[in-house]
Amino acid sequence: MSRAAEISESIEKVGGAFRGRKEILKHLAGEKVTTREAIHAKCYDCMGFYADGRVDCGIETCALYSYSPYGSKPAAKRVVSEEARERARKNLSRVRSKKAV
Repeated sequence: MSRAAEISESIEKVGGAFRGRKEILKHLAGEKVTTREAIHAKCYDCMGFYADGRVDCGIETCALYSYSPYGSKPAAKRVVSEEARERARKNLSRVRSKKAV
């Protein structure tokens, strides 16, 4: 039995039906997963398939913590300077003017 099959069997036996379950099973089946699905799958794996229930892991030093499905710390909002916004506006108008030709 392959390692992926063993893990899938363990998930079926002890894994809770929480966010990340279908994503990790999808990954183990060899299907493509999105970035968000991969994060949920990793959190599900790291938390022992949420066998104790849906809880916040509390590992704030984890790079994925702010994206975890049950974390209490929301992801930081992206801050864009006014200078960067102006450059983006100029680039966008340049691209649009080329497409109009």
